[in-house]
Amino acid sequence: MKVLLIGSGGREHAIYWKILQSSKLEEIYVYPGNGGIQEEHRLRKETYGDLFKDNFLGLKKFILDKEIDLVIVGPEQPLVDGIVDSLQDICLVFGPNQHGARIEGSKSFARSFMDRFGIPSAKFQVFNDFKKAIEYLEEISPPYVIKADGLAAGKGVTVTNDKQEAIQSIKDILENKVFGNYPLLIEEFLPGKEASVFAFCDGEKAIPMKAARDYKRAYDKNQGPNTGGMGSVTPVEYIDSSLMDYIQKEIFDRTIDGFKKLNISYKGILYAGLMIHNHSAKVVEFNCRFGDPEIQALLPLLDEDLLDLCFHAASGTLSKNKSHISFKNLSSMTVVVAAEGYPRSYKKEMDLTNFLKNIPEDLIVFHAGTEYNPETQQYYSNGGRILNITATGSTIDEVRNKIYPFLDQNPIPNTFYRKDIGILY
Repeated sequence: MKVLLIGSGGREHAIYWKILQSSKLEEIYVYPGNGGIQEEHRLRKETYGDLFKDNFLGLKKFILDKEIDLVIVGPEQPLVDGIVDSLQDICLVFGPNQHGARIEGSKSFARSFMDRFGIPSAKFQVFNDFKKAIEYLEEISPPYVIKADGLAAGKGVTVTNDKQEAIQSIKDILENKVFGNYPLLIEEFLPGKEASVFAFCDGEKAIPMKAARDYKRAYDKNQGPNTGGMGSVTPVEYIDSSLMDYIQKEIFDRTIDGFKKLNISYKGILYAGLMIHNHSAKVVEFNCRFGDPEIQALLPLLDEDLLDLCFHAASGTLSKNKSHISFKNLSSMTVVVAAEGYPRSYKKEMDLTNFLKNIPEDLIVFHAGTEYNPETQQYYSNGGRILNITATGSTIDEVRNKIYPFLDQNPIPNTFYRKDIGILY
C-alpha cells in the first residue's frame, strides 16, 4: 500500500515508526512530519505549501498524483474540520467523518450522546452565559470541573477545589475566549484512577487495545497545569479482564450502537478516557484519534501489523477478520521531555543533536516538537513537547530504570520532564 500519514507530533512519529515495520507497505509520506521523519518521506510545508487550504484541494491533488491507497489522520483538528468527508471519494481514510469527530470536537455533543445512549459518564450542565455559570458554581460543592466545549489541545480543562480558580477558568472561557468562541461545561467530579483505552472501529464494532495511563499534569505528583500529556505507561494495574469486558459492553458497544442510530459509520480510533472506581468505569471524555503520549507506550508492544489494522478499519472489514488486538506481555513507558515553561510560553530552537547521538539501543526516541536541518545535519526544538523517551521491559520498575538514568545523565538545557512516570498515585 501507498500511505499518507497526516500530522507532526510524537503520535505521528510513533505511527510512522510502526508502519515502517509492515510487510504491506510500499511507500509512505508524512505531512508535514517532524525532525524524526526521514527526509525522503516528509512533505514539508516549506516545499509543498498548505495542502489543507481550499477544502484540502492540495491534499487531494497529491493523493491522486501519487495514487495513495490509505490516508491515516493523526491529529483531531483535521478530523473535526472534515478531512475524511473531503477525501473519502478518492481513497480510504483511517479516521471518522466530521459528524463522528464531534465526539471530540464538541464536549456538549459528547455528553448529550452519552446521556442519550446510556453510556456511564458524569452529570453536566452547559453554559454560554458567564453570570449563570457563576450562579451554578455557587450551588455545587468542590472539586469543580470546568471544560471548554471545543478543541483545546488537552489544555481546556480545569479541575480544582479553589472556587476563585474555577471562576477564573469560567471567565477565561466565556469572556476572554482563550480557547475560541465556545460555551463551557461544568461537570460532576468523578473520583477514582484514570485510564485510557483506544479501540479500532470499522463502523460495526470497536475492538480495544491494551489499556494505558496518561500523566496530564506538568509536574511531579500530579501538580501544575494540565498539558497534552507528560508521559504514559502500560499495563494499568487496576484494569483486569472482567473490567475490560465491562468497558467493552457498557462503553464501546453502546457507543457504536449509538453511532449507528445516528447514521454515523465510525471508522478509525475511538479513545475513551476513563475514571476507574469501585471496579467500574465512567467516561471522562471521548477522543476521535490516538492519544499522545499513550500511543508512544502502546505501539512498541503491539503484536500486530498496524497498517493492516488501519486498512481493515477504514475499509469496514476489521471485525470480520479480528476479534481482539494482540500485545506482547511486557510493560512499556514513555517520558516526555518538554521545553521549560510548557504548557505556557517556552523557548524554541534548542540544539538536540548531541543528545540524539547518544541514545542507547534499549531506548526508543519518538520526536514531537523537533526539526531537522539537512544542510547542517542538526536537530533542534520547535515545540513545547519535544521528545518522547520510550522503553519496554518485564516490569514498570525495569523500564523506569532504563529511561531515568539516561535522562538524568544527559540533560538538555532549558527542558524538563516528570520524574515520576510509572508511579501510581
